[in-house]
Amino acid sequence: MEFTDIGYAYLAPFLFLILLLTKKEYKIYCKSILMAANVCLLFFVVSACREYYGLYQIAKNFGFNVSFGGILKLASTNIPFAVKNILVLLLPFCFLSKRLSGNIFLTLIMIGLLWWDVASAAFTRQAIQLPGSNYYSIAFLTLRFLCLLVGMYSFLWLVKRLAVN
Repeated sequence: MEFTDIGYAYLAPFLFLILLLTKKEYKIYCKSILMAANVCLLFFVVSACREYYGLYQIAKNFGFNVSFGGILKLASTNIPFAVKNILVLLLPFCFLSKRLSGNIFLTLIMIGLLWWDVASAAFTRQAIQLPGSNYYSIAFLTLRFLCLLVGMYSFLWLVKRLAVN
């Protein structure tokens, strides 16, 4: 589920815009879709942890220092990036709670963390690379993300966690 964070990074601001501009009867549906997208981020966390574990195994096989102290030393070279990655991996677990899955403040924090690289590149006048610009076949990945979103929405509807119920 390597595209889940990128699909979320584009879908969530669009849903916020719809929440601000639509009538009251449609806001509940947008909020329900946003709740489903928030819970879908757990698949991104699982995928990212699997990738980090693969990097750990590669580093271990090549003889690098993979102790806790070595990882802290590596993370201390770029502390804001390390903190951002830790928050991106831990914040989706808050969305497991029924009360927090539709929290606007936590969703805004998650959007800000996913767009952090673009904002920092804009402020430091570096080349801006949008999230997902390194994917070649984006159509298939977008369809896969939409299928995951529809599946999560239907699951949350079945367990009566959405506001639409």
